[in-house]
Amino acid sequence: MLGVRRAVNPRLQLAGDGVGRSDLNALANLCDAYPQNRFAVTVLSRENQHELCVLARKFRNLHVFGCWWFTNVPVLIEEITRLRLELLGLSFTVQHSDARVLEQIIYKFDHTRRILVKVLADRYAELAATGWETTEAEVRRDVRDLLGGGFERFCQPAA
Repeated sequence: MLGVRRAVNPRLQLAGDGVGRSDLNALANLCDAYPQNRFAVTVLSRENQHELCVLARKFRNLHVFGCWWFTNVPVLIEEITRLRLELLGLSFTVQHSDARVLEQIIYKFDHTRRILVKVLADRYAELAATGWETTEAEVRRDVRDLLGGGFERFCQPAA
């Protein structure tokens, strides 16, 4: 989880952290130097999202996941999910939980579920316009992959 600026407002104590752009060159160097290791990464800055997706296309040992802290708002969840789907297909995990309080998990996944339905409906409509008829099995596969199945495969030892 890259991109936190600690104690932007120290008077707020734990709530005083902010957001900052990350230099993803260090991540690229790690992925390149250690291809046998797997890295699951999310970034906090909106500005880093595109670069992270490009890196995940270049390094098979990098898995992109979730919308975290300040990107976990509906407008950004939708934008980021659409970007990732365009660049990575189904090889990312749409959401995760870093919540320390159970109630945070509920609203986080409620936002994500509604947005994912809209994003996938748009994608399937685009496919239908080309003549592709999406099956229920394909929809189930896609949802399973985006909600953790792709990550589970990513974690499996190389065959």
